[in-house]
Amino acid sequence: MRRLSVLMLLSGIFAGTVYGADIESVTVAHDSYLESINFSNYIAPKKYAPVMLSDGYGQLLSESQVGIYKPAALQDFYKQEVCKGLWGRNCKFTINSIEKYTGINLDNESSLVGLPYSLIDAYKVSYTTPDMNNNTHPVSGAVLIPETNQPLKGVVIFYHFTVLNKSNVPSNFSGDEFHTSKMLAATLANAGYVVVMPDYLGEGIDRDKVHPYMLYPQINALSGIYMLKLLPQIQPLLRYQLQNNQIPLFLTGYSEGAGYALWADKILEENPRFLANYGFKLTKTVPIEGAYNLSNVTLPFLMSDTLTPQVAPYYIQDKRVSAFAKPGLVANVLNSYAYFDLNQDESAVFSTKFNSCSDCELDGEKYTVSGLLQSPAKELSKYKMLYNAAKSAGYNNDNDSLVPLTNQQLLISSAFKDTVAHADIYNWRATTPISFLTFEYDSVVPRLNTETAFAAMSDKGSTSLQITVVPNQNFKVDSYVPFSDDNVDHASGMKFLLLFARNQFAESASSGGH
Repeated sequence: MRRLSVLMLLSGIFAGTVYGADIESVTVAHDSYLESINFSNYIAPKKYAPVMLSDGYGQLLSESQVGIYKPAALQDFYKQEVCKGLWGRNCKFTINSIEKYTGINLDNESSLVGLPYSLIDAYKVSYTTPDMNNNTHPVSGAVLIPETNQPLKGVVIFYHFTVLNKSNVPSNFSGDEFHTSKMLAATLANAGYVVVMPDYLGEGIDRDKVHPYMLYPQINALSGIYMLKLLPQIQPLLRYQLQNNQIPLFLTGYSEGAGYALWADKILEENPRFLANYGFKLTKTVPIEGAYNLSNVTLPFLMSDTLTPQVAPYYIQDKRVSAFAKPGLVANVLNSYAYFDLNQDESAVFSTKFNSCSDCELDGEKYTVSGLLQSPAKELSKYKMLYNAAKSAGYNNDNDSLVPLTNQQLLISSAFKDTVAHADIYNWRATTPISFLTFEYDSVVPRLNTETAFAAMSDKGSTSLQITVVPNQNFKVDSYVPFSDDNVDHASGMKFLLLFARNQFAESASSGGH
């Protein structure tokens, strides 16, 4: 029997559990206060059409060095991000948790910042990738390269999380509300990795177009893969700690991007010639907090009332967070489907009341849902306007099912169901190491996505899988409720889990990729 390790981090205690490969017997061995789930109820057979890679994409169109990150500044930035808005005791508690779980002591600069990697060069690039019709299309992205005389540890492709403000992308170094590139510099690049970060189609320099969101993951995965070809042109003399004369390649992503990272793994496993031609070895993939099972977990979660926090099957952290986030997410999903599959027919996906978007106005201009998503409104403003539009259509915190926001015919459409199922990436056999990261409770992307992916891929005979479930209560963040702090939830989790991913990469590097 194939044996796969599961690392459960519950109540601050490291507890190893081993699962067998028989999916019918797979249940989560949580502490007794957690319910177990029969994952087979959420798993369906899958067939995946092969995705072929082409040497014709990945042409560098422009590159410019836009800045240099310094170690002391990165440490200060990261520590401030960890403690932003926290009471002093919770700041100290969280810093202690980071050290306990990841080995990083934030009071010691050299603990976070690898000493040989003195500076991080930050580049903005534009390059070519296929669009939805497989035509060559220009997109943008960011590249982080450590300055060092030592060989680098490898290359990481990072796929970013959902953004409603199309300027909140890695290549917008000075204007990204989430400081994505700076966060990746602090957590991954300064540990000795080159980091490449696609902005995606429909975002960054391509922001005037509609982003193929979630339902079209293959095309977004490709936008990261083709960035690998850019590195020799940006800095041709880079040296790496080679494995079998190949450059170690790591894949990761958060939330929306986690699904693309897992798709990228599958695509690269099926295209070994591409990796060999450019000198890479796919070493490990670490998907973080992703929606891998859209058809049987994510879409049902969006369309149902999430009910009580911290209970099966979705184990959300805070119902208020779920209720606030859901309208923005479903608006993005359905707008993308309307644009790419229904000739931009908004009425075919949204209910009339929701699409009228009664509160969606910016600088005197009134928007429909689709128009608002394309507008330059700030991230939080878009979520608020879509939440208010949802309430006017009959949505509320007591019952946060998104059914009132949709065209009812859409939900029974076989074409829509097929598109959702085609985006699933949870039931296939992987031959390279994959380590899933998820929070115990998540109000936006239920951990059931991760658990069903682990269970199904185990049953398929994947050779090296791990799942790490991180307890929310050990990481505190600023609350939207005055004078209080909360347990970490989805929106604020990346800054912590990137350090877990960093440890996973280091573990693979030290073991030669095995």
